[in-house]
Amino acid sequence: MKKTAALKVDVDSSRQKIFASAERLFADRGFNGVSVRDIANDAGVNPALVGYYFGGKKGLLSEVYTRHCMPLNQERMRLLKKFCQAKNGPTLEQVLDAFIRPSLAVTVDHHGRSTFTRLRAILSGENSALLEKLIADNFDQSSRRFVDALRRCLPHLKTEDILWRFHFLLGAIYYTGAGPHRIRELSKGRCDPSDAIASAEQMIPFLAAGFRAPRTVRSSARSSQRKH
Repeated sequence: MKKTAALKVDVDSSRQKIFASAERLFADRGFNGVSVRDIANDAGVNPALVGYYFGGKKGLLSEVYTRHCMPLNQERMRLLKKFCQAKNGPTLEQVLDAFIRPSLAVTVDHHGRSTFTRLRAILSGENSALLEKLIADNFDQSSRRFVDALRRCLPHLKTEDILWRFHFLLGAIYYTGAGPHRIRELSKGRCDPSDAIASAEQMIPFLAAGFRAPRTVRSSARSSQRKH
């Protein structure tokens, strides 16, 4: 029994070391910039264990990504459900709050950066089919729920307008997590994205105003080009 328990501890320890190293290295260098040997060396394990435990580098990235996405999506849906229980449904600010606050309230490093947000940002720069699949598998369902909630709050907008603005919302979240140093330097420390509450308090009314803007009117010239 003692030998079995010790073996399980060793397995769990090795898996966690590999996971932690991969999470950090992927966030710093992206998927393409990290090899299995890099991860194994950083974790202090045999490279063969990456394949044994995770099925290779792609499987490891998938687990890193999914392990972060599950609690994020769960908290978003919990808040959205809570706000939807109001008699008149959620306000626009509440829908945005349910989506944004869990994204910002994640563990940050000593520089005030979210490892997972940095990971998503650097992977998006690689524009890989692998990332597209990870995003679709982990976020498509919850994103559709939020787009539907936004549509109910903004009946004056077309669906494509809401989707564009939702796209800009994602960009604001990514940049806030991936590049916090810029505003910290510009503000001489007065604006600190590592403060999730302060970031949400600034971001939500800013984005709500953008979502409430009038419908986008396409120019006749552009519409004519599309017809041809």
